Amino acid sequence: MAKTITIANFKGGVGKTITTVLFSYLLAEKRDKKVLLVDFDPQGNASDRLFKTYGISYQNVELSIFEAIKNKDLAPAIVTCSENLHVIPAESDLRYFTRLLNAEFAFNYSLYPYLLDALLEPLQDQYDYIFIDVPPTISDYTDNALVATDYLAVVIQTHEEALSSAETFLPYVEELMSDIDSPIKLVAAFPVLMNVDGRTDQFILNEARKVFGNYLTENVIKIRERIKAWGVVGIKDEDMHDKEVLNIYSKLLDEFLEKMEE
Repeated sequence: MAKTITIANFKGGVGKTITTVLFSYLLAEKRDKKVLLVDFDPQGNASDRLFKTYGISYQNVELSIFEAIKNKDLAPAIVTCSENLHVIPAESDLRYFTRLLNAEFAFNYSLYPYLLDALLEPLQDQYDYIFIDVPPTISDYTDNALVATDYLAVVIQTHEEALSSAETFLPYVEELMSDIDSPIKLVAAFPVLMNVDGRTDQFILNEARKVFGNYLTENVIKIRERIKAWGVVGIKDEDMHDKEVLNIYSKLLDEFLEKMEE
């Protein structure tokens, strides 16, 4: 049975997608785990990163996740990146997801959050981990992802707006869990330092410790130019700079997995 994980925040550009992609990559390629990444963001950034990494063309994609949801079967939309890493890619048609929910459930809003969970159920036994990437919004995408999620992490960039967004995210999760009686477990909050030596960054990091306590990881993500480059060429494991970034995320992944077992 797969462990389903969502890494989220209500602010874009804080590093949630690259963290999701790198955790998926590291588990699959470095730890021999079967991983499925479900791209549930209409922007499709997670799909794009993996496609660039593995040299996959969108022309070879037979079904987007939205088309698969309409067909009530996600399996035909799965794209093989490698033996251990698969992705269900998102395209811009996913923006019509709420319209689909309206048509499917005749505006019975209480049923909306459960669709993705039901469609992922047949895939659970095929993977060790399922990651869901979501847009940074309160939306039907996030509701559906969280209902399907076993373990949740929040990414906090050392920027006041990012911390505020993370603080807003927690009550939202608690309310959703109460409404749907969800077993989702908040596991970790990942700090992303914009400026390692910046006073403001350290201040916000200390404020985050007050809010998140033991959820805040000891391992910190530090912004690297190499991560930006990977957005253009895909993930690489070639030179010392590649290996340095992969090592940073590998240590964070270790800590996250330990927290999952606590």
